[in-house]
Amino acid sequence: CIDYQDGFRIQVADIPGLIDGAAEGRGKGHDFLRHVERTKALTYIVDIAGVDYRDPVNDLNILFKEISSYGDGAMVERPSLVLANKVDLLGEEELEEKLYMGNEAVVAAGISCASHVLPVSVGKTGEGLQELSKALRQVVVSAQ
Repeated sequence: CIDYQDGFRIQVADIPGLIDGAAEGRGKGHDFLRHVERTKALTYIVDIAGVDYRDPVNDLNILFKEISSYGDGAMVERPSLVLANKVDLLGEEELEEKLYMGNEAVVAAGISCASHVLPVSVGKTGEGLQELSKALRQVVVSAQ
């Protein structure tokens, strides 16, 4: 839960492991996606630093494809945020380039995003967490 000073509260669920094919039941896909169905808004989180040699744009595309392929596909119309996590692992120039690519991927995929891709460092430095808190509140309010 995120509790704001004025009493507003958001309940957040972390749904890990949406892999390619999850909407067809691969892995624990249906179990995870059933939980996602109960949300008012979505937050897509990708590792922008590419730890484990992953491509953040490809990861975002897979997440969006699985969300849009599940059930009647209506979940993709929910207000969303896209987070670029682990920004503390990148230099300024590389970060700018990857954020640009992320924003382009959001537009190309058709993700109903409430803002540009938000750069954060959820674990190590906490960079961007205040902006994330504000953006989460805005996207949840817009979904009500």
